[in-house]
Amino acid sequence: MPFSLLICAQPQREAAIIDVQGTALQGMFLNLIRAVDPVLSAKLHDDSAFRPYTLSPLGVGEPDGRFDGFRLPRQESLAAGTPCFFRATLLDDALFPTFARYFLERAEPGFRLGATEFTVTDVQVSSDTPTPFSRFTSYAELMRDASQRQRRVCLRFLTPTAFRIGDADMLLPIPRLVFQSYKKRFEEFAQAEFALEFDQLVERFVSVAALSRLQTETIRAKRVPLVGFTGQVTFELLADAPPEFVWQINLLADFALFCGTGRKTAVGMGQTVRV
Repeated sequence: MPFSLLICAQPQREAAIIDVQGTALQGMFLNLIRAVDPVLSAKLHDDSAFRPYTLSPLGVGEPDGRFDGFRLPRQESLAAGTPCFFRATLLDDALFPTFARYFLERAEPGFRLGATEFTVTDVQVSSDTPTPFSRFTSYAELMRDASQRQRRVCLRFLTPTAFRIGDADMLLPIPRLVFQSYKKRFEEFAQAEFALEFDQLVERFVSVAALSRLQTETIRAKRVPLVGFTGQVTFELLADAPPEFVWQINLLADFALFCGTGRKTAVGMGQTVRV
């Protein structure tokens, strides 16, 4: 069962931006897991092929019903008390109880990013919250509810998104790369019958119908900047696309909210929502 949680917090003192993004967030997440289940934390750390979660960058401000992205800090540092938030998605059933226990067992939960302590002000899990990014469902429900008729799929890439091709990064929303990344993640955690020639079907039947505010964006992190594209892309399936393939594309587009797009989704890249 995939979960999407929004965690709101405030730094207790001034914090340099490069110290609280990228791998710092991943390290913080693993430390929270370690506080409850050291064995699971070690597995998540040591097994690079096992990434049943995604993490957003640290955003600034307070998300509300108009929330349409992660406002990345432009200043060099965060002042003490600045409202911040990040999103964690959990793709494996066993991970949510462990992550939730960390917050439930503490009267005043917090976490450390770099050398800075943050005080947690809210943890949003239910779909009843004001933002669209706290939600949970089951894989069976995702498959049940995916449309067999919808032929336009609009995705908003909220944080820098990129794909690895050989030794280079691709910073364009190529349909095959986009849906291939979702398919790979979905098959890790759920059973679904995808066509053996899925990639060829995407290249044949899926086109880019519209682009909006597509640009290059960077997450400033300590070790290396995380560079990718952001913006909104509308994909269109051709009229003669098989209904089963239409269902598969809609299923994967719905799953994008939880799995993210492309590479380095555990350190803030590829946060995606269907609109």
